[in-house]
Amino acid sequence: MSKNISDIIVITDLDNTLLTAKGGIPQYNVDMIGKFQSLGGRFTVATGRNVEAVKVLLSQISLNAPAITYNGGVLYDYRHNRILSKKILPESAKEVLKTVMHYFPKVGCEVMADNFRTYLINANDYTYNHLTDEKLSYVVTDIDSVKNGWIKILFADRQQNLLKMRDFCKTLKCDDLDFIMTADTYFEIMPKGVSKGAALYDLCKRCGIPKNNTIVVGDYYNDIEILQNAGLSVCVANAPEEIKNICQIVVPSCTDGGVGHLLAQLIENFS
Repeated sequence: MSKNISDIIVITDLDNTLLTAKGGIPQYNVDMIGKFQSLGGRFTVATGRNVEAVKVLLSQISLNAPAITYNGGVLYDYRHNRILSKKILPESAKEVLKTVMHYFPKVGCEVMADNFRTYLINANDYTYNHLTDEKLSYVVTDIDSVKNGWIKILFADRQQNLLKMRDFCKTLKCDDLDFIMTADTYFEIMPKGVSKGAALYDLCKRCGIPKNNTIVVGDYYNDIEILQNAGLSVCVANAPEEIKNICQIVVPSCTDGGVGHLLAQLIENFS
């Protein structure tokens, strides 16, 4: 890894890594991000949140490198407000969704489209919490009425119900789709091969930074690939043991400003 702070990029997950839905971003994280960037370091996020949900956070922090959003579905440049790359679900996803909702009619469901809108297909308490926590505007509609390109499908419910759904999806013949648990209460359908980990390569290419100069911070199973692809893998102390076991560094928990502690150490190392 480079010894020049301007030659590295720190990429962090959002939920339960940089921030919590209820508590927001710890002030220590905000302060250290600003200091790290003022010294020339590049900082951005890799998240399942959509472009608009990330934009809400920019009143507290700035991103001086493109962000990985929609779990890798969109690489977005917030400095110039433009999409750098976008991956769309195949048409087969609509029929898969209809099948899944037939067998799991009470599970909450949202479709996130390439017009940055969220379409609420089926509501429950979990979708209400998701839309409220991320301050998302949404359109209540049915599956066939969503005409824009679909970036991902999000299901929200109790973990035990989503695990049953995951097992059901494994029985479907869907070679062009990926199914992944992204939190205890979220399960997603993504285009095949689209992930935070895959998007990291595109980010490095566009920033002119070798992969070895990337530092990635995560906390959950959907972060595994990007953590494994990073030059330095880091997780917060509240991550599951399986995540800790694959990371080179464990920092304090999200609520204790773990990302800020990492940045403070980097600042000291590069001083």
